[in-house]
Amino acid sequence: MRHSVAVASNELRILRRDPSWIILVLGVPLVLVGLLRNGVHAILVLSGHPGVSGADFSVPAQAVTFVFYLPALIGLSFLREHTWGTWDRLRTSTATTTGIVVGKLIPVVSLGMLQMAVVFGLGGAAFGLTVRGSVAGVVLVVAALLIAVVAMGTAITSLVHTAQQLNAVGNIAPVGLGAIGGALMPLSTLPGWVHHIAPATPQYWAMRGFDAMILSGQGIASAVLPAVMLLCFAAGFGLVALAGLRRTASRLSYG
Repeated sequence: MRHSVAVASNELRILRRDPSWIILVLGVPLVLVGLLRNGVHAILVLSGHPGVSGADFSVPAQAVTFVFYLPALIGLSFLREHTWGTWDRLRTSTATTTGIVVGKLIPVVSLGMLQMAVVFGLGGAAFGLTVRGSVAGVVLVVAALLIAVVAMGTAITSLVHTAQQLNAVGNIAPVGLGAIGGALMPLSTLPGWVHHIAPATPQYWAMRGFDAMILSGQGIASAVLPAVMLLCFAAGFGLVALAGLRRTASRLSYG
């Protein structure tokens, strides 16, 4: 853990020097909530939720969309070591590969937790978000979602070889999958064929859990299936990451 804490501290220093990631995952979602909530409210009324506010969908939707930018941050943290020529120095130190990986994941998990707390907290205080159902259910979905996000980032890191590949995959995860999974607009507004493939995205299950707690006022039992499905995605991403790391003989390489 001593080595993990040292690596994590260095990653946090880098994040503080370049606040663009913090602005991206904390500031931009809140701006979009303010811009979109009135339009989303009309859609919610037409879809059978007359008593809710636009923030009741927009806040979790923007939180889910932008938390999926974090997998690219994980990949960038490893790519940066190769760009700076410091990866071999890390590997030849007394730190284990596991310790290095854990140290690089700690700041991302912390940023993800901070994002959820800030976006949901200010969503309630400034935009009128109301959790009608189980707050514990919301927390359960958030926890499973963050595990899936970190696992996705680890899988991406084990597969990409260039910064261009990382940028492409990093944008597909939040935008492409978010659109299909109903995290950009309510699923009811999307074409019928999207409904059939939406469950193949983690965003769909995250939004299903949040919608059950926030829009429909359901209990924690309705959060169990979405949380389990998110953990299944995490397990799948973990297997992909393990296979990728084994192929590189425990050494991440980028072209």
